[in-house]
Formats: sequence, structure tokens, C-alpha cells
Amino acid sequence: MKKHTLPKCMIYLFFVGFLTTEVVAQVQVKGTVVDGEGLPLPSANVLILNETDSALVKGAISDELGNYQFLDINHGSYIISISMVGFKTHEELLLIEELNNEQFSIKKITLEESIEQLGEVVKTARRPLYEQEIDRLVVNVQRSVTSSGSSALEVLEKSPGVQVNRQSSDISLNGKSGVLVMINDKTVRLPLESIITMLNGMNAANIEKIELITTPPARYEAEGDAGIINIEMKEYSDLGYTGTLGTNVGYNSAETLGGNFAFSLRKKKLAFLLNYSINYNNSEEIMFGERFLTQDDFTQTIRSENFRDPITTVQNISVGFEYTLTEKTNADLLLTGFQRNWDTSDISETLDHSSPSSMLIMEQRINEKNLWRNGIVNFGVDHSFSEDRSLNFDLDYLYYKNSNPSTYRNEVITGNLSPTDPDAINVEKETPINIWVARLDYKHTISPKLTLESGMKSTFSDFSNDVRVTDNINGNIVVNNAFTNKANLDEYIGAVYFSTNITPTDGLQINSGIRYEYINRNLNSVSEGNVVDQHSGRLFPSLFIQKSINKDNNVNFSYSRRTTRPTFLDLAPFVFFVDPKTFLSGNSNLKSAISDGFSLGYSRKQFLVTLSYTHSNDEIAQWQPAINTQTNEQTYSTQNLDYLDTYSLTTSFPLEPLAWWSLRISATGRYQFYRSAHLQDNFSGEAAGFNSNVVNTIDLPKDFSFEVSGFYQSKSVWGIARSRPQGALNLGLQKKIGNGQGTLRLSATDILNTNILQANNDIESSNINSFWRYNFDARSVALSFTWNFGSNEFEKIEVKSGSQEEQNRVGVN
Repeated sequence: MKKHTLPKCMIYLFFVGFLTTEVVAQVQVKGTVVDGEGLPLPSANVLILNETDSALVKGAISDELGNYQFLDINHGSYIISISMVGFKTHEELLLIEELNNEQFSIKKITLEESIEQLGEVVKTARRPLYEQEIDRLVVNVQRSVTSSGSSALEVLEKSPGVQVNRQSSDISLNGKSGVLVMINDKTVRLPLESIITMLNGMNAANIEKIELITTPPARYEAEGDAGIINIEMKEYSDLGYTGTLGTNVGYNSAETLGGNFAFSLRKKKLAFLLNYSINYNNSEEIMFGERFLTQDDFTQTIRSENFRDPITTVQNISVGFEYTLTEKTNADLLLTGFQRNWDTSDISETLDHSSPSSMLIMEQRINEKNLWRNGIVNFGVDHSFSEDRSLNFDLDYLYYKNSNPSTYRNEVITGNLSPTDPDAINVEKETPINIWVARLDYKHTISPKLTLESGMKSTFSDFSNDVRVTDNINGNIVVNNAFTNKANLDEYIGAVYFSTNITPTDGLQINSGIRYEYINRNLNSVSEGNVVDQHSGRLFPSLFIQKSINKDNNVNFSYSRRTTRPTFLDLAPFVFFVDPKTFLSGNSNLKSAISDGFSLGYSRKQFLVTLSYTHSNDEIAQWQPAINTQTNEQTYSTQNLDYLDTYSLTTSFPLEPLAWWSLRISATGRYQFYRSAHLQDNFSGEAAGFNSNVVNTIDLPKDFSFEVSGFYQSKSVWGIARSRPQGALNLGLQKKIGNGQGTLRLSATDILNTNILQANNDIESSNINSFWRYNFDARSVALSFTWNFGSNEFEKIEVKSGSQEEQNRVGVN
């Protein structure tokens, strides 16, 4: 491997963060919390927050006498927030002044009970389904009843502004593709199609919340020009142990089964966590496609219908350790494994009317296996020089392997095959991927009004993609050189960033940052030689400004530059046959997309509205068709658009028609302009689109709750294709058991069977006229049960990987 070095400017920017120091006097803060009768409240959550932006400064838990204390708190203005289940959250201004001694006492604080009797309905304080934070929208997954038995992907599909295209394996945010997916604030280094598969096998019971970050700060990877979707898994804390045990059973066209287990143990210096989930899905999928090619006053027609009955088993496991080396230094180790086995035996029926006198009707028997395995080892060290300065180091190794053997056997029902058409096609594919990631981050809180962050990251990646395709023609095995290929990729990405968080005046917060990334990518193919040899660097600035007009009203503005790099599998040569004349293929000539995004937002309590504009050069679009007019073969592959401009307006707001009925509505409208780049006669287009989510939650007596939710998505732009409208109506019933430790949920999704992907292409200048429909069996019913055990009041165990950005680019199909 070639030796790579970071440019001097990257190293300089990183060490700027170390050069600014300030000595600030610190005091010990003490206080007591009691109930309405003056009795002490143990295990209350006590937080000290910045007055201007409510950012967490320190947290503590009251002891058996209701006492709490904080060490090393700087002088200044704060907010103290005290909360406990069954009581109203208490918040008040806290002014810590300079004293002759080093102690500051807070007057005794009394919490009021929050439970009120409403006939037979008991309504308690709870987190809202959606919460707007300074740079992201948070979806509290456990607040949704219809997440029962659902996968992480199904929950994501219901989130505001999120669109999931299972056919093209794409996720878009506010009408814009190029989303970076993270888990626990770490990038998933898998191809997007692989991530979609993984999320579809991940039980929602293990998810705490989903964060939709449309303008990420500089410390995040520049990857993902539409923003970041961060999935926070459940984590447990407290001296002692705690955990969750769950199971689910369901039915769509056949049985679905699943189970999940989470366990966490913490002692004084050692913490341990274990998460495991398994999901089995015996489903039915129907793919239909038709296309037309007009030549010499005759329209050729190819129509195919693929009946798929795949069995998919997905397993996820993570084991983590955290050890306190010293009072200021923690070390952690995280081991993660993922396996997805997809196996199907299908029948595809094809009608090929290629000339006025020729009609071919063929049946294709398909046997496909797709096995993904991966393992990740992460080692990290966190060190606090003081209360206001910290350093984090992560080292990751990631290994992925994809095996995809497939066989396609053709049987003629009507007509004849040409002498060169194969009776059978055999595909063998192996793709091992290796990734090393090293990351260093430094944070310095100079004062409550100024925080500096800086860091650097290096990523080394390589893969080998070996595809061998053979045809059986009249009993002779012939290598198909059009699809047989072997490719090797070596890639290095170096990055350095510097960012500031400034609060110049009360109610005004400014986050700004700059990130520099350098990439060295080399892709060699046996058939094409040196396909890609890229050496380039680019700056990625970001700016976020928020102004609080008063306690309830805020306005914000943001700008950020992002990039979307081709996934490893998009770059690698491969072939997947939909029917004898239609197949998917890789594209080694893909370029990275660069986008500039602006947004202007306003929030009033839980009412949110955001206006956004994004301009993207070389936008990456999946499932783009091209026609070979000589053979009437159609190839779908990932292609670059010349550009894509997206204007969007997103709003979200709650309604409470009655005390026991809450309603949450979110909607996104968008208008897009685009131009193709891969056709012989490229063209420009424009389209409007709209999608919305509605969630109704009804509190019932005896710890029951009921939810009715749904979404609607109008026609959308998928590169040069147009999708057709789709939507879903979902129902859910929940019952709390055993003082809230157990949860029993019954859910029904897509009960009207309207969540079906459909799209068409009608481009006269390129003679492309096609339509396809994909019914992926979204309608289902599921029953799930989860049980929480142990204690749940200790500090969170945060054993996380530093390579989540890399995991996004692998791609599980």
C-alpha cells in the first residue's frame, strides 16, 4: 500500500484547538430535592445546563437523602433541571457567583406530582414523538405503538421527510438522496443497499431514537450530501445490571419471527454490554416490468413478472467493555458482528414481442443466494484533562465478505431461442472488503460562551470484487466476457476539522466549522485496466445560527457543504438478472457528488417549519435505465446526473383535541430541477412532490394505548425516473404490564396494501419507455412482547465505534 501523508494545513488546523486555554475559577455546587410533603427524593435526575442553548454541562443523581452535588463548576449563568418519573420537571435559573469559599449551595427544591386523574384515564408526563433540537429533529421510537414487531427500516419509513426506496436501495431526506446512516453517532461503513437490508433485520425494540440531521456540524464526516440519519440504540447504566428481553411473531404472506436481548452490567471500574437480535422472514415479493422500443414503425414489447419467495435470516450481535483506567481516563472495546442470509427460488415469466412475426414466451427459474458477513473491532480511549478539556482516540478494523452465487435456467414456452441465447446462466461472485480507521478528537470548553473542537481522521480501504459469469449454450459452457470481471480498489481518505460553538449574547448561538478531506482512490479492472486514479482535496464549511426570540420562539439558519461518494459495490463490476433481457450492473466511472445546502427554520414550542434549498453537482442516482437498441437489452445502473436542485418546505406540529388524544402531523413539499448526464441525448426536467406522516395516539384505561398512523408519498424524482404515489395505514394497540416493566404490543401495518413501489420512464429522445412495480409484502400483522429487568439509574455505558462513516459505504444487498 502506498504511503499517504496529511497536508500540513490539516495538521495545523487540528492543533489550533490545543493552543487556546484559560484558567477559570471553579466551585462545588450542592443541593437537596424533596417531594410535596418535604420527604427526600432519591434517584432524581439533576442536570446543569447552559442558559443560552440548554446544552448539558453536568449531570448527577440524588442520593437516599435527596442530596446531590457537582464538582468543578465554572462561575456563570446556568439552568438547573430536576426530573423524576411521576413528578413535573423543575427548571430554574442558576447564577453561580464568585465566592470567598469554593462551595455554592442551592436552596431546597420541591418537585410537584405530575399524575392527574381523568375519569378512568391516567395521563402521565412523557416525551413527545418528535423533538426539535438545535441541529436535528429527534424521533422518539419507543413513543410509537406501531413500532411493535417492526424493523428499524419500517420505523425509518414513518419518520418526517424520510423516503425509503427498497427497489433501488436508496434513502432520501426532504426529497434529497445521499444520506449518511449512523448508529450511535458512528457511520455505518456499508453500501446503502446493505444498510437497508441490515436495518430491515434490526428489531425496533432495541432503538431508543432516530435523529434526522440535515445540516451536520464539521466534526461529522462530509459524506452524505442530504444529511445524516443517526439511530441511537438503547443503552443502560447504573451500578448493577439491567436489560431487555423481547420476542415477536407475525405474518405477511407467511410467517415472521424475531427475538432480541440486551444486557448491561456496571461495576465501579468495569462495564459490560451485550446486544443480540435475530429475525426470520418468509415473505413473498412480486416484481412486474414492461418496456417498449419503437423502430421502423413497429413497437417491440418486453413484459416480465417475477414471483419471489425469499427466506431472509438476519442476526446482529455486539459485545462491549468499558474500563476506568484512572479517574480521568476510560478505555473501551467493542466487537460487532452481522450476518444476513437471503435465499430464494423464483420463477420469472417473460413475453418478448421483438418483431411483427416473432413472439417468444419464456419461463426463467431463478436460484439466488446472497450471504453477507461482517465483523468490526473497535478500541477507544477517552481522557479528560479537566472538566472543560477532553481527548478521544478510536481505532477500528472492519471486515466484510459478500458471496452471491446465482443460477438462471431458461425454458421456452412459445417461440424459439436464437442459437446464441443461453439455456442457463451461472453467476459466481465474491467480494471481501477490508477497512482500517483511526480517529482523534479534542474538545475544549473555554467558557459557557465558547467551545472549540478539532480532530483528524484517516481511513484505509481495499476490496477485491471477483465476478464470473458462464452461459450454457446447447450443452457448451462458455464464459460470458461481457459480465465476467475482477476489480481491485485501494482508497485512502484523510480528514481534519476545526469548529467553534459561540454564544455572543443571550439567546444567540453560532456554530461554525471547516473540514478538509483528501482522497486517494485507485480502481483497477482486469478487463479495463486502471479505471479510476483520483487524488484530490476539498474544503467543507458549515455554519449554523440560532436566535431565541423568547422562551418559546426560535429562528435558525444553516449552511453546509457535503459530498456523496460512490459505494464500493456501485464502483465494482457485477451483474444481476431481472429477466433474460433486463439486468443490473455496476459503474466504475461514477464521480462523487458535491452539494451546498441552505435552510431557514422557525419553531414555536412543538411547531416546526423549515425552508431548504440544495444544489448538487454530479448527483448520484440509482436504478437509471439505458437501452441497447441493437439487442433490445435494458441495463439498470447507478449514474451521475449533471445536477439536481431541490427546494423543500417541511413542517411538523402536534394537536391535542382531547386530554387523552394526541395527534402529530408532519409534511414535506418539494420542487426539483435536474439534468441527466449519461444518455446520448441528455435532457432537463422538473417535478413537484409531497409526503406526509400522521400519528394519532389515544390513552386508554388500565395502561392501554392505541395508535393510528399513516403516510402518503406523492410522485417523486428518482434520477430520470418518476415514482408513482404510495402510502400506508397502520394500527397499533399497547398494554403495559408489571408496573411498566413489560410491554405487549399488537400492530398491523399497511392494512390497505397500498405501500407498493412503482415508477416509469418515458424519454422519447433516448427511446426509453418503461414501467415497473415492486410489491415487497409490506402488509403484515405482528405481536411482540418486551420485558425490562434490573435497575436503570446508573451512568450510560457508551462503548461506540469510530468507523460508522466507513460502514455506510459497503452495501449489503
